[in-house]
Amino acid sequence: MTLLSADKPVPFWFILIFVGIVWGGQYVVRDLWEPDEARYTYVAREMDQSGSWLVPLRSGETYAHKPPLMFWLIRAGTVLTGGEYNGVSGRFPTFLGVLLSLWMVSRMSLMWFDPPTAWRTFFILSTSSLFWQKAGTGQIDMLLLGLEMSALYFLFAQDKTPSNRRLMAAFCFMGLAILAKGPVGLMVPVGIYITAAIFSGQAKKLKKSYWLWGIPLALLWPAAWLLAAKASGASSAYLNELLFSQNIGRLTGEFGGHSKPFYYYLQYLLVDFMPWIFFVPISIRALKKDADSLGQLKRLAGWILFVVVFFSLCSGKRNLYILSVYPAASMMVAAAWPQLRQQSKKWVNGSVYPLIFLMFLVALAGVVVPKFVDLPFSSHVLLPVSVALGAGSFFLIQRYRALGLDQGGFTILVSAFILAELSVGVILFPAFNPIKTPQVLAAEARASLQPSQNLLLFRMNGEIFAFYSDRPGLRMDSLADLDREMVRQGEGIVVFEGKDRKIFEEHYKSAGPLQEFKMGGKEIGFLKFDRTDASTGFTGRLH
Repeated sequence: MTLLSADKPVPFWFILIFVGIVWGGQYVVRDLWEPDEARYTYVAREMDQSGSWLVPLRSGETYAHKPPLMFWLIRAGTVLTGGEYNGVSGRFPTFLGVLLSLWMVSRMSLMWFDPPTAWRTFFILSTSSLFWQKAGTGQIDMLLLGLEMSALYFLFAQDKTPSNRRLMAAFCFMGLAILAKGPVGLMVPVGIYITAAIFSGQAKKLKKSYWLWGIPLALLWPAAWLLAAKASGASSAYLNELLFSQNIGRLTGEFGGHSKPFYYYLQYLLVDFMPWIFFVPISIRALKKDADSLGQLKRLAGWILFVVVFFSLCSGKRNLYILSVYPAASMMVAAAWPQLRQQSKKWVNGSVYPLIFLMFLVALAGVVVPKFVDLPFSSHVLLPVSVALGAGSFFLIQRYRALGLDQGGFTILVSAFILAELSVGVILFPAFNPIKTPQVLAAEARASLQPSQNLLLFRMNGEIFAFYSDRPGLRMDSLADLDREMVRQGEGIVVFEGKDRKIFEEHYKSAGPLQEFKMGGKEIGFLKFDRTDASTGFTGRLH
């Protein structure tokens, strides 16, 4: 691959085309799934329809779980879709985050190493498991990563060439990161920068006056939005939940059910950096022996350690919270790659053969598993993945036995995983669309409800149901409130979870059979009701 030996950095135009090819098809053919993708796109659509661009809304109520940047960018993405809120517009913020992440990380790799290492870093990060997965989903975390990596690049770049413009850019990106996901947008890049400087023996560079104006500059972005939101009528309760309840709840694990033990991330570090995790131990060993690379190894180790420890100290944990670990890990493997073949045969074999075996095992599973498991989709969609990984394992072992772990082996490995990931994104994932989306309910709601008529959601937020029905959702938390709203509407649809089926059977004894369907692992029920003849209590018909 001539690009990997190029003497020039990874150009932005190449990144743009690459991202469009590797993830763009998935954006088009894969539906928006729950919880986050459908929720964020639904919130953005409701903000658009209501004209409330300063305060996010969900089902007519303020949505304080996230700041507004994600929703603003989803709205901007509708420019590409003719005003429609769909998989492309809903993932447009992710697309921007992927572009920024790959561009800035490759520039950091170039700054600390050389052009070939920058190219390897680009391909390693692109094909690492968690990064590839989140680059295809409409979640905030990839946007956050792009903004954090941009801030870090400008901070590290100004260390080499001091510049107030770079510093202003760094802190402005942190401000945007806060607008994307709250205080972590500031704390993570600053923490990485400080820890990396200390580990690499450059702590003196931290004693700068720019912290006195830089952090206020970053805070100015969310402060300006909060003041504008307050001026537009945002309630004190909304601001209190946004600023305190949400952040403290996520820190302690009391919000979202994500409370996990301290060691939670150790298991995910192994899985989420596949397939490159096999080369991390040997890469550390190689860089430790190279005096020129030892300082950079310490810098990257400090980066990784800060992120893991910082999020491990928080009770609320999800594997995607430590997404910022993998750019540093990618640079580590990329920098060490030319030296790996010089390590002892035992170390090299211990890295290569387990990976080849895993690739072959996954390829074999795609062929064998459908013969023993009744899949909810055609088994043929697994074949492209099996072919890509099977062929990759075959050619990689042939190359390795003939020439050792060289640049050609790297090219084979990258090519195999890009092809496998393309197959998963544009062939396998779309096969889950009927399973992961409420198509039965959406068809009924579109046919029965007026565009402005509420879809009633019993004890659930149910953004995905309202989104695919293209009707506003209205949450009802008690049967008394639900009964009154049904009478008020006269006709409509109420949706409930399978665990509440008995409540509906008991409360609406005269109703006909309940309609049910499965979505993912959930059982969902809904009733199409007619209460036009109801006066008090339940006297109408449900069918």
